[in-house]
Amino acid sequence: MKLSLGPSRPAPAPRPAPEPYVGEELVQLLTDAGPLWIPAADGVMRPFLEERGTWEPEEGMLLSEFFRPGLRFLDVGANVGYFSLFAAKHCPGARVHAFEPHPLTSKVLALNAWASNADITSHALALSDGDRVLALTTAESNLGDTRARATGAGTSLSPAAPLDEVLPAAVFDLVKIDVQGFEPEVIGGMAGMLERSPGVVVVAEFWPSALRERDLDPIAVLHGYRKLGLQVRGQVGEHLSTARPVEMVRICDQAGPNGQINLVLTRAGG
Repeated sequence: MKLSLGPSRPAPAPRPAPEPYVGEELVQLLTDAGPLWIPAADGVMRPFLEERGTWEPEEGMLLSEFFRPGLRFLDVGANVGYFSLFAAKHCPGARVHAFEPHPLTSKVLALNAWASNADITSHALALSDGDRVLALTTAESNLGDTRARATGAGTSLSPAAPLDEVLPAAVFDLVKIDVQGFEPEVIGGMAGMLERSPGVVVVAEFWPSALRERDLDPIAVLHGYRKLGLQVRGQVGEHLSTARPVEMVRICDQAGPNGQINLVLTRAGG
């Protein structure tokens, strides 16, 4: 008697290699997310990783609360891919989409993602609430402080589009957004994904000074998230607070111009 094993599963298709990188010097660091290439000229993230082997541990702990096997993770403002690799490493079977518009770091992100052998799809693109070209400006020695402007001057340009256009059927469990004050537009362009993902958790940076630089009222931004049907909580120390918007803004402002917190946004009743 022959034993039927059923049809064999096709081998996974090989992942296409990203384009080679040619540019300023890179260094490879060993981190808790795995080996990571990063520009040597970065004067903020690189020395922190060299000294501690981790990056923004408080945010990492917050994201880790929502990790699970098979996680569908969206990383917006992925830089060189630290949090994308971190999630893939700690969530077996994770599927990650990482968006980074900066012409340099987006190339390094693609190489880091490919080298990790994880299921990470990188996109050299900014997310927004409409199709547009964004002017980008980057702080000296801090590639992570790349800010987008819909108009005006910049040192580089990037296309931008809504997530709902780029990935029209996507469903995610966890979203991380760190785009230096452009978070409202990113969230505004993913209404369809939020509707399709009832259990999604969005961890978004809230930086009042960066919002004010764009002539946005931080309190109005928080109210806008609530109008989208999202419950808004803020990470204050080790705890999540449901403080009123004015209190969240005050907490940030008391820490000075760089004062910021992470917001945890979930669908109300989801």
